[in-house]
Amino acid sequence: MLGEWIKQQVQEQERRESDARFELLCRLPANTFSAIYAEWCSEDWGAGCYFNDVFYEDWAIYYASLARDEDYEVLV
Repeated sequence: MLGEWIKQQVQEQERRESDARFELLCRLPANTFSAIYAEWCSEDWGAGCYFNDVFYEDWAIYYASLARDEDYEVLV
C-alpha cells in the first residue's frame, strides 16, 4: 500500500515537471525555441533532445511548435 502511494507520488511529480518543461517551451523566445527545435530535428526522431542540460521530450517540442504556430520548420 505504501509502495503504491510512493509510486503514484513519483509519477505525479514527473508529470508536473514534464508539464512545466512544456509550458517553458511555449514561452521561450523564438530564437531559443528555434535552436531547441533544430537540435531536435538533427537528433533521432522520437528521442527528444538536451538543451542547456535540460532534456525536452519529443512530444513536448512537437506540440509546443504547434501551440506557438510560428512555422519553425522553415527556420531549420
